[in-house]
Amino acid sequence: MNYLETPSGQKIQLNVSGSQIFMGTGSNSVFGALNSLVADYSSGTVDTAQAVSDTEALSAALNNVSQQRVTIDNSITQVTAASDAVTNVETQLTTAQTNLMQADIPTVSTQLSLSETQQTALEDVIAQLNSSSNDLFSKLPA
Repeated sequence: MNYLETPSGQKIQLNVSGSQIFMGTGSNSVFGALNSLVADYSSGTVDTAQAVSDTEALSAALNNVSQQRVTIDNSITQVTAASDAVTNVETQLTTAQTNLMQADIPTVSTQLSLSETQQTALEDVIAQLNSSSNDLFSKLPA
């Protein structure tokens, strides 16, 4: 079996072997059930009980095929979801790249400088408020 590992580490099954689907084991063998039915009707006289049994075996084998299809369908759904997630990230990165390329560097530099100055001023105010002479409790009358 082949697996695909997504960037998030999820492993997705990409295939199911033909022998697992059609050969199966025991009553899950499509070809075995078909061969039995051919033998039932090619002898000239049909053993009805055996033909019914072989038809039921074919139904069971076809149910197994349907179950294998569900496995493949689930894998397709997972691959589609992973592909959609990658496309979404790609779109976000392209948008971010476009925004960066269109940025006015002098304006952004000025905004950064102002933000750093404001941060320094706020840190100074906080430091003064935390000093023992400016403690809230020191302002209360004794």
